[in-house]
Amino acid sequence: MSQTVQPLSSVDPTLRHLSDRWGGPAGSRLRTQRTGFWTITRILLAMTAVGVLLALLASQYCRINGWGGTGVYHWGCYSDVSALWGSRDFAQHPWAPFHPDYSHFEYPALTMVLASALAALTHGTDAVLGGTGLAYWEGRSGLLYWDLTFLAGSLAWFLLTWAVMKAAGPRPWQAAVVALSPAIILGLGINWDIFAAAALALAMLLCLRQQWLWAGVAMGIGVSLKLYPLFLLGAVFTLALRAYLRKETDEHAVRWADLGRLAAGGVVAWLTLNLPVLLISGEAWAEFYVFSAERGAGWSSIWQVTGVLSGEQMSAEAVSFWSTALFVLSCAVVLLIGLTTPQRPQLVPLLLLIVAAFMIFNKVYSPQFMIWLVPLIALAGLKLRDVLIWHGFQILHFWAIWMHLAARVSEADPQHLFDEKLYVAAVFGHLFSTVYLCALVIRKFYQPTASLLPASSKPSVP
Repeated sequence: MSQTVQPLSSVDPTLRHLSDRWGGPAGSRLRTQRTGFWTITRILLAMTAVGVLLALLASQYCRINGWGGTGVYHWGCYSDVSALWGSRDFAQHPWAPFHPDYSHFEYPALTMVLASALAALTHGTDAVLGGTGLAYWEGRSGLLYWDLTFLAGSLAWFLLTWAVMKAAGPRPWQAAVVALSPAIILGLGINWDIFAAAALALAMLLCLRQQWLWAGVAMGIGVSLKLYPLFLLGAVFTLALRAYLRKETDEHAVRWADLGRLAAGGVVAWLTLNLPVLLISGEAWAEFYVFSAERGAGWSSIWQVTGVLSGEQMSAEAVSFWSTALFVLSCAVVLLIGLTTPQRPQLVPLLLLIVAAFMIFNKVYSPQFMIWLVPLIALAGLKLRDVLIWHGFQILHFWAIWMHLAARVSEADPQHLFDEKLYVAAVFGHLFSTVYLCALVIRKFYQPTASLLPASSKPSVP
């Protein structure tokens, strides 16, 4: 029997306003089970394909002219992938991070493996093409390597959209936020963050389906790519503690055993992926953790802009202390919120609060970090207006940081450069827009509305 999806336009004022002008009322395509080619899944994946094409077009200047000079900032197509191709010696040896004679690579183990595997594929493809691939290193900064990384990231984007669609349960159209997110379009080609986002989305889906062990495996994969998927444990711990204290016994209550299975799956997956790297080169494996602990205030962080305003930067030790202390305090506040809400809070909004706190107080805010929040925002049931507000400030910061960096290396006259005050304002804009979303989520916890996913709903089974 077909199930009719509740139209988002019935609960979202912005969508209701737009639907009156574009497309009319919801029709038969909103059924989760229907005959015909254009199912919801295929429509959302087609929308993701459009997003991939837009992301490729956004980087086309650098693909044509290379990733050198100030053009990468003026056109907004800077990429760590192409920069590290040369500076981390991937051009000389595909497995350079694991070799003591080459540069270290300040990323977690699975990202090291992924980056090296794509570099090996680049070298292998170059041999097949007769040297045309690696020739792009001269003046074009590893175009083939960037293309292969972008292709792999695009596949992860499709997985991310699919996982969010399934996790959204009766409102699969919320995944459209992921499929056409400007944050992903602009950030996809910068780094490897999309892979961790896809792993975390899959872990959330499995949690909602109460497949805790496999959710832990997906989380362990995500943590081996980036650190932040680990915060899923904090959200589940909050729900488990609440269920224990309130003696919740219904089928949707999170139990200590569920948390244990999640943790066990994560540990097994993390050890499986990290131990081989650790045994090959302990120093290379530890580089990410040493670098993260010792680094000072990075670009677009609250610590860096306060230093710009005061004229005196904090020491790396002070930044590490305050960044960690404020994040731990934020986690304690999230725990308190999760224990005191009138109704049981949902997993994804809790996780959004934790990840957002980490981003706000982190030592650095790289432009691609905005990808982290997109699937969480899509599943938190926020109104389209608020999603667009957040994206607007993220886009503003995206261009502000590139123009700020261009001004530091450009020889142009001051009147043609980006004013530093605008950069500072953009940084505070992206910080306050994230705080704004957190405030909306907290308000929903204490004033439940229909725009949040029902606590009793389960994701649809594929």
